[in-house]
Amino acid sequence: MQIQKVRIISNNICFGPEPLPDDEVEQHLTISANGGIWFTGYKYGNGFGRFEISRKQQFNIGKSAVKKILELFSQYLDSDQLTCYATDIGTWEMTITDTKGEVHTFKGSLCGGVTVGDIDITRFLRRYLPINQLFIFDGCE
Repeated sequence: MQIQKVRIISNNICFGPEPLPDDEVEQHLTISANGGIWFTGYKYGNGFGRFEISRKQQFNIGKSAVKKILELFSQYLDSDQLTCYATDIGTWEMTITDTKGEVHTFKGSLCGGVTVGDIDITRFLRRYLPINQLFIFDGCE
């Protein structure tokens, strides 16, 4: 399947102490087929639902790198994997839009284990994307 873009929202708020105002609690990552990468990190700010932007990056990784990344997500779409859910950790939501405009949505907890074969997608993305402290699917473990 040909993929147009992937968007991942990772939120690391969990049960326990309330985050401090400057703690980064949510990240939005978009990867497009033309190699464009958009990243926004949000700090807790004034509380849940009132997050503030803490950092932003926009850059291009080139077509060969993005081709490898999107092919991995295409394989993920076809793999019909079980998703890890836990109640005391953060969550992620991923939307994959194919070239036909169909949107595929996946959700899970930030417990890692999102793989295609023996490839951990979180580690794979961290290798290609020059963004520090990416939560993606494991909350930056």
